[in-house]
Amino acid sequence: MVRRSLLAMAVLLFAFTSAIAQAPESKAPVLSPSARLAAAKTAYLKNAGGSEIPYNVISDGVEGWGRYKLVQDPTEADIIIEVMAPSSSNGVSVSAGTSSDQHLGAPAQSMTTSKELTITRITLIVYDARSKAALWSATEQPKSAMKAKTRQDNVVESAQRLLTKFRERVEPEPK
Repeated sequence: MVRRSLLAMAVLLFAFTSAIAQAPESKAPVLSPSARLAAAKTAYLKNAGGSEIPYNVISDGVEGWGRYKLVQDPTEADIIIEVMAPSSSNGVSVSAGTSSDQHLGAPAQSMTTSKELTITRITLIVYDARSKAALWSATEQPKSAMKAKTRQDNVVESAQRLLTKFRERVEPEPK
């Protein structure tokens, strides 16, 4: 009787372990970063600090691309596109002058100082919205320039280059 019980238990144990071993796994396949970028349908744009110019250029470019639907809430997005463009002071501009005050007869002196801010680098990082894993990133350093308009144009060009790199990663040109 004991032998029958042990034999029945052994058979049940064998059947149970083989059933567990044959059970299919319910894990989703792991996608590469490129595959996750290609599979994404919605994107949230985030300005992570610094100048608005690179953020606006990249935002306009992503919107015009039409590849991703832009959403206003990061919880609704498949990916988060983060733009960082920290500014730093490139020096101080000083001007001084004198003028005579007609009423007091003494020359008056005036001095103005201003700091000019330049963007030293622009970084674009694309994250998976759910796992927060970085899927792609790149950095561009705008060329320096003396004139403010030229500096601004250089920032725009650098932001456009970053967007082009991102687009080429998501939709590579056929060879």
